[in-house]
Amino acid sequence: MAQSAWYRITFSLVGFWAALLTTTLPSLAQGALASIVIVRHPETDASQSDKPIVPLSTAGRARAALLAHTLKDLKFTHMFASHTTRSRDAIAELAAIHKLAIVQLPQPGSMVDGKPVTDQTSRRAPIEPLSKALMELPSGSVALVGLNSENIYAILNRLGVPRAAEGQSCSQGSMCVPCDSNACFPPEFDHVWYLLRNQARKEPVALFEFRYGAGWKAPQ
Repeated sequence: MAQSAWYRITFSLVGFWAALLTTTLPSLAQGALASIVIVRHPETDASQSDKPIVPLSTAGRARAALLAHTLKDLKFTHMFASHTTRSRDAIAELAAIHKLAIVQLPQPGSMVDGKPVTDQTSRRAPIEPLSKALMELPSGSVALVGLNSENIYAILNRLGVPRAAEGQSCSQGSMCVPCDSNACFPPEFDHVWYLLRNQARKEPVALFEFRYGAGWKAPQ
């Protein structure tokens, strides 16, 4: 039996990968495959970092608008986010465009470890519930997921992307995550991961990594 092809490709040209996402790749997700697009939240208001709600900064709101413009032609069927306000706000405009509700896991206000969920709840808390929800998506789904640096690599790993061995990096062209925390996470806010999964198998079919808005500068 032929094995699935695995890819990890990085592009910085937004026009190229936007065209790829909105034309060629969705056709691959038909049949037994599901598409999962993962984004990190944009910049936040540092002055509110210790508050129950941590909003996006002016630069973060501008970046979220750029993300919405970049992905507006994708035909999303599901919207997910971690429990944080910033991850929800990262995809809120796209959710409105597609008239989809954003499912936050864990749900803000619910109880985790005996405490209500707020923006100060551990950003590791969404790893298990969101991974489970994404693995249970119906075939043919196209899901957008707003996450945090503390959980993106761990969720990709739960979705079948191998983790590099301790102290090792991901080799060029391999499908892997370098760690399952934010210890090795890239500092930029403009990375996008596009995962294709056969929901009947553990291993993903493909993983693409992109960056949107090459050359774009956030307002000061």
